[in-house]
Amino acid sequence: MLAGVAVLFSANAYAVDIKPYVGLDYVYSMADIDKLEGYSVYEEDLSAFAVSAGARFHPNFGVEAFYQQSEEGEKTTMTYLKGTDQYKAYGIDVIGYLPVMEKLELVGSLGVARYNVDAELKLFNLEGDGDDKGMGYRLGAGAQYNFNDNIAARAMVRYVDTDIDGLDNIVDLTLGIRYTF
Repeated sequence: MLAGVAVLFSANAYAVDIKPYVGLDYVYSMADIDKLEGYSVYEEDLSAFAVSAGARFHPNFGVEAFYQQSEEGEKTTMTYLKGTDQYKAYGIDVIGYLPVMEKLELVGSLGVARYNVDAELKLFNLEGDGDDKGMGYRLGAGAQYNFNDNIAARAMVRYVDTDIDGLDNIVDLTLGIRYTF
């Protein structure tokens, strides 16, 4: 019985210090969308918001799940061709942290996400739907400033390579906050 108690105490000595957190980000997305007969018919720059939940399981590593949704973009080309587009995404990123000052860390991410793109094209009274789904492979870099043990601000840039027809890649600029429990 004493050996069992000793094992329990020794296991706690090596326990992992997991720090869960939630986040909210403003995202400015710049998409590389294929042109139609040389014309850009969809809005390529969209604002979005993202919510995330994650955990740091090591001072230098963590994991983060997110959901992101853009505004509806609208673009009129040649006065008679109107395109609307928006997207939703959800996925997971592995996050790396590198402290550079007492409260400042460099942040890197590598992840995968599912993107759902809703697009519509109107030509006079004719309408077409271009909805598509696909995977996006994400690579990001940025910085995080920790105001205290609970509140942090984060800025990042992410490159997303997608397998969606007509959407080659997305560059996301994000600015947000994190609350650690």
